[in-house]
Amino acid sequence: MNAKIIGEDSEDIGLSVVDNNGESHQIELHKESGEIYAHVCDGYADKPRDRTPDENEYNEQARRYAKYYVYQERGHDTVDHAENPEYVDAVREAIADLSEAEFEQYFGPLHQQLRSHHDPSVDRLVDLPASVRTADAVVYELDVALGVDLEADAVSATAAAVADARGLDFEAATDRTVTEISQREIDDWEAVGEAVVDRVDPETVPVDVAAVSGIHVGYPNAAGEHERQPADSPLDRQPDATIELLPADPGPLSEFRGYLDHHLRCQVRDCLAGMGLLPPDPFQTVGFGKFIYARRYDHYDLYPEFHTADTGGGGLFG
Repeated sequence: MNAKIIGEDSEDIGLSVVDNNGESHQIELHKESGEIYAHVCDGYADKPRDRTPDENEYNEQARRYAKYYVYQERGHDTVDHAENPEYVDAVREAIADLSEAEFEQYFGPLHQQLRSHHDPSVDRLVDLPASVRTADAVVYELDVALGVDLEADAVSATAAAVADARGLDFEAATDRTVTEISQREIDDWEAVGEAVVDRVDPETVPVDVAAVSGIHVGYPNAAGEHERQPADSPLDRQPDATIELLPADPGPLSEFRGYLDHHLRCQVRDCLAGMGLLPPDPFQTVGFGKFIYARRYDHYDLYPEFHTADTGGGGLFG
């Protein structure tokens, strides 16, 4: 997969993208939203119904890669964060840095929901929709949002100054646990984080987990289409990653952090593979990442079955 920028103005940008099938695409999109408003490829039929399934997927890979290329080259927010491998990996790293108490606060409920499928003594926190045909035919989703780590040495002095200017006590807040802070205070401190980012180099800002949503439940309806029972969410912006787990046994909570680390590595793999890119070595892993990619791996011939242990004998990328 290759791309180059062939023209841009203050609002829009145009690219030439050559897909992994050797076909050239001219793609134009809006910088602010990432919306693609023009896409021409002489190598494939104009209408999706006139293309082969793999041709349609090469076409979609080119579109995903065009957005990501603009993000990388120009820094525009053209890719949904949960589909951006850099954001997903940042969430993975932030989870690794949580204290045990913080990890249990954010991810203990999801662990308990998964355990309820395997241990009758564990209460199920979220009731399954009435239209779920079997209890195990669900995908649990948890949105995760990142925030600035205001206690890190690189930003603590700036954060303290910003907090003081807003009438907030930085020292007192950093001595409290996440469970002791109200939602209103969380909102105030998120505003501080945004102000800090405006004052320092965003490339050096350390991040941590700021909030998670309730547990959403995805499931196939009677027509076989994916539906979602949404949960309440404190997030007022798009998530930086969405954890998507089947109700497999996650093991004890002490091992669940490693379970999530592997899952998010699989998601990074999916994001890159979906753009026609070869994931780096740490992300060349087998397992369930994103639900939609598990379907794609089953449907299109151009992907190995990354989500299964049997990749056809050729290895993941051989």
